[in-house]
Amino acid sequence: MKENNFKQIEIGLIPEDWEVVRLGEVGKIIMGQSPPSSTYNDKGIGLPFLQGKAEFGEIYPKPVKYCSKPLKVAQNGDILISVRAPVGDHVKISPPECSIGI
Repeated sequence: MKENNFKQIEIGLIPEDWEVVRLGEVGKIIMGQSPPSSTYNDKGIGLPFLQGKAEFGEIYPKPVKYCSKPLKVAQNGDILISVRAPVGDHVKISPPECSIGI
């Protein structure tokens, strides 16, 4: 894109055809919740369990643990945002159903 295809707004330059809205206006925001550690395992029992940015791959997370009693579940294609420091480049796409503690 050429520079003249951007507009300056209070957060910086964005493409002219973009609109700035609050995230809650275009999607549902759900915080993760870590289940009891007694439900974690590395044997593949239950759902893949994402604890934070450490599991974030380039596009999709790479779970290393599983959870037999998840409290919060992300569905395939959900957008995951790590809220644990550091934040920013820690936005990924959820794999098929997984437990989230992030």
